[in-house]
Amino acid sequence: MGQMHFHVSDAAAEFFHQCRWNDAYLCGIEGVPWQTRNIFHPDNSQASGPVSSPSELPEGFAKSGNAGGRLTLTRSVATSAKLLITCPVEGIGYRVLTTCSLRCLDAPHRLIVELARGCCYRVRTQADTWQRGGLSLNEHFEELLAEGTRHFLDALQPKSASVNPHSGASLVSASLDAEKESAKSAIRAITILEKASSELGELFSSQSLAFRRSREPRLSTMMAVGVSPEACCAANGSSSGRPISPAGPIPSGGTAPGGNKPGSTATLANAVAGFGEPTSVIDNGIVPAFNAAAVRISWGDIEDASGTPDFTEVSKILDECASLGMRVIGGPVIDHREGLLPDWLTLMDNDFEKLLSSMTQFVEATVNQFRGQVHLWNAASGLNLSGPLRLDDEQVMRFSIGVLQTIRRCDPTTPVIMSIEQPCGEYLARHADGISPIHFADALLRSGLGLAGIGLNFRFGYDHGETHPRSALEFAQLIDRWGTLNAPLLVQLSIPAAPGNDPAARLQTSPVSLSPSINNQAELWARQQHEFAKPLIETLLAKQIVHAVVWDGASDRAPHVMPHAGVIDSNGNPRPMLPYLTKLREELLM
Repeated sequence: MGQMHFHVSDAAAEFFHQCRWNDAYLCGIEGVPWQTRNIFHPDNSQASGPVSSPSELPEGFAKSGNAGGRLTLTRSVATSAKLLITCPVEGIGYRVLTTCSLRCLDAPHRLIVELARGCCYRVRTQADTWQRGGLSLNEHFEELLAEGTRHFLDALQPKSASVNPHSGASLVSASLDAEKESAKSAIRAITILEKASSELGELFSSQSLAFRRSREPRLSTMMAVGVSPEACCAANGSSSGRPISPAGPIPSGGTAPGGNKPGSTATLANAVAGFGEPTSVIDNGIVPAFNAAAVRISWGDIEDASGTPDFTEVSKILDECASLGMRVIGGPVIDHREGLLPDWLTLMDNDFEKLLSSMTQFVEATVNQFRGQVHLWNAASGLNLSGPLRLDDEQVMRFSIGVLQTIRRCDPTTPVIMSIEQPCGEYLARHADGISPIHFADALLRSGLGLAGIGLNFRFGYDHGETHPRSALEFAQLIDRWGTLNAPLLVQLSIPAAPGNDPAARLQTSPVSLSPSINNQAELWARQQHEFAKPLIETLLAKQIVHAVVWDGASDRAPHVMPHAGVIDSNGNPRPMLPYLTKLREELLM
């Protein structure tokens, strides 16, 4: 067993207890998390002993005068590692902070100082790398970097540490003063360096976009919105009798060939927003904001009973896509998340061969039904997670390859992708089950089945299945890591714009604020959605390897999967994301 210890001084305790330390984890050079058990040992004798969650601490403990202690992370190996922990950053919100690579020692590392060191290293090295590649840095960034570095150096050697006291009492006093100064300087360094990181990310995206536009005045990147068949059903005032399900993303440009004639007056716009009037959504700007649509064609939504798929509502949606000249991403055909697979699969009594046969039968029927109407197949999503099927690693690969082979056999000309849930692998830090996301994707790409690309599903701000919030700089580095697979990427984003329960959402995971300063006001949440998503989307558009960006949320008035993720709220009012995406498409995209 390997343990890594971090000292939390009393001076840094308030900052630490605002961090989500119970979700912290350790990872190696590849960025793949180890399964980790986190324990906080309070120094305060009034505390009840070691705790594994902030909720176990006494009320008001974080603000007490003696709230420091030691954070211990335990894993199966004793090699060096980096700590990743979600912390509040003043003026920015919650962000993942990363230490540099640290050794496993009996003595604890100083947590706040090591986080400040990681911030300093990350910003300085990335700025140097991008500057060598032609990025121009501005004066504001240089000032932030210099000031943040100065505060980090002060944290390493506070002025009080240079005092040469003549008595034991003054020595203790000087030591306490030095510890307070060090913590204060480290927190200040983190704040300023994270602002420098945001500035650097903005410089990269703006200059990279300008370079791309000099060669490609209109970017070919697809900006897609998720569309659900149940949303179409709701727009028509009818019910399929099936549970509410989410809508997927759509790619850009072109007219879908063939297809059945629409059996309803509902347009795609109705399906997206759930409005009764065909022109309502267009008037509100949803369709002009996107150049593609991702239609959810999923096993759990279509086949309520074994062998009896109902394609009626999906056909209507695809016909509307064709009438609007929008290309279609169909899927995920298999959504391997709890509650999104057919209920009757539980009757198979862990018979994998029977499961494989049923899956093949459904995929074959689906692809044959919609061949020629779908321009990109999203074969499956979330098979890298343990999921409701509880498959072992060998079964996961056989199941994944079976899905891909079936689609390729039935529709050999349409490109196929496979989507990854939680691409940073946070699930590995808490559960031994599951496959490393990047290794899983690499194995599929090497399978020789002609996989056209990889989908990355990022869900920020939820209490289950979320990707921990990252800055645009960290996000860019993450996309670059996935880019080493040399496969086109489709990136899906889900970010809540309201707190609390969402009755129209299929998955009842709870939204979690991306900032400690945000209360339960829906307007603040909607603004937070826009402010958090904007730099990420612009970073994605700056990356040529990203071929499609999917916004997984159209209207909260219509049935959907993720709570409160729509660009239109449950009352039919546009959120700040909608005009932003509309303007983005008008100025940049085809």
